[in-house]
Amino acid sequence: MKFLKIDQNNISTLRNFIHSIGSSEKKFRYYSNRTPETAIENHIVTFLLIDTAAIGYGHLDLDHASDKVWLGICVKEGHYGKGYGKKIMKKLIDSYSGEIYLSVDRDNERAIHVYETFEFSKFKETEDTIFMRRENDSGI
Repeated sequence: MKFLKIDQNNISTLRNFIHSIGSSEKKFRYYSNRTPETAIENHIVTFLLIDTAAIGYGHLDLDHASDKVWLGICVKEGHYGKGYGKKIMKKLIDSYSGEIYLSVDRDNERAIHVYETFEFSKFKETEDTIFMRRENDSGI
């Protein structure tokens, strides 16, 4: 198992992953309104977790309007519960020492548990979404 850093030269690998995530697209909607080519231009890092094929994804996205860094993560359908999300989270957190934000569907209890394990805490909630933040240098 290895991580592949995504850039414009291997973007087709990311495109293939996005098209293969199955029901995971219901929770991971990041690419529903943007293309991989334009999205990664704002990313600090973009990784795919590769076994024999890509099974997971993660990015840190700099929102220039707010200067906040947002985390996005997805584990492909059929690969849940095997620790891949935690591997991706660790890789992303090790890639950036500043404050990190994320949003998660309120009913995605598995993901919320993983985020809390990595010292993310809730700072805002809506009817459907929980917003979480991880402070600088939390040190996991």
